[in-house]
Amino acid sequence: MNTIQSYLKKRGISGPWKIASESNQKFDRAVIIPAYSESEYLPKTLASLNENNPSFLKDTLIVVVINNAENSPEYILKNNQHCFELVSSPKYRFSLGIVDAFSNGLALPPKYAGVGLARKIGMDLALPHLTSPQSLIFCTDADTQVSPDYLSKVTQYFESHDTSAAVISFEHLQSKDSTINDAIEKYENFLKTTAEKMQDAGSPYGYVAMGSTMVCTAEAYCAVGGMPRKTATEDFYFLQELTKYCGVHTIPEVLVYPSPRPISRVYLGTGYRMEQMQKGFDITILYYSDEAFGYLSKWLKIGSHAFEIHLHDILKKLTDIHPHLVEFLQLEGIEHIWSKIQNNAPSKSHFTEQFHRWFDGLKTIRFLKRFTS
Repeated sequence: MNTIQSYLKKRGISGPWKIASESNQKFDRAVIIPAYSESEYLPKTLASLNENNPSFLKDTLIVVVINNAENSPEYILKNNQHCFELVSSPKYRFSLGIVDAFSNGLALPPKYAGVGLARKIGMDLALPHLTSPQSLIFCTDADTQVSPDYLSKVTQYFESHDTSAAVISFEHLQSKDSTINDAIEKYENFLKTTAEKMQDAGSPYGYVAMGSTMVCTAEAYCAVGGMPRKTATEDFYFLQELTKYCGVHTIPEVLVYPSPRPISRVYLGTGYRMEQMQKGFDITILYYSDEAFGYLSKWLKIGSHAFEIHLHDILKKLTDIHPHLVEFLQLEGIEHIWSKIQNNAPSKSHFTEQFHRWFDGLKTIRFLKRFTS
């Protein structure tokens, strides 16, 4: 548990928050749920978790982080208070720990308030209650329902595969509004198609980065420095660090069902895109071109296998793929990093790992945007 203790000492939450009604029991897994004005949805999320196998539930700690900023509007505070009352009274088949990050003196500082900090608070507070560094930390959302096999199937996947991090396959819940269903189908298709094409091109970042589907071991969580305190895209950056550390698997069975509701709390994500589409936004303009994926595939094939090839010779090859590819890579700093990657890699496989640490998910997205005509 040294990794966990070291993380908590150096980078763990040092604020006033705690898990209320915490049990003295140690748990094999924890599920972290940030909740911001979610009195309508959170009870359904907890009810879906409660349908999981009792033998798994008894070893699972569910942590709900009810949160808002110090300067949030009064109606958000009232909703969070109502949410707190709603989830405090029912009896569940699991241990429920509620974190008050909404009331006076406990609300989040405006500079950092958001889903990233809320997730981090829950994950950091759960760490001392886990049985081992291999205990699993699940992330989901307060408006997301899960399969009755959620805990068992994910646990079994980690036990039977050599992985420390994964995302779970998902399908959005159906709405009573057919226009919302049509929009979410298009957006979901964009997410899954993009991930599949990135994977086919040879990128280890070919998965859908969605906060409600993430799982990792406690050890992996601490090794990458915990959850970023970002108000948006925290899931993308967290998974990117996990990919660099241990790789991220995709669990193929659909076990997670996020909400399709249009709500723009942040500048990216499902709710934001859904609200855009309701106003006439054409989701097809987000797609990257097949040509861009083709260029990506060729570049990754050359770059990731260039253990002993001089940079000059690599750049010469790349000119034949696309006239602007060399310029793009120069802007990304290839001339400053290349010799370091080669000199510090003791083997071909180590070089490939270091290459993908440098040419990461963010660079891959910039690549696809640049070469989509």
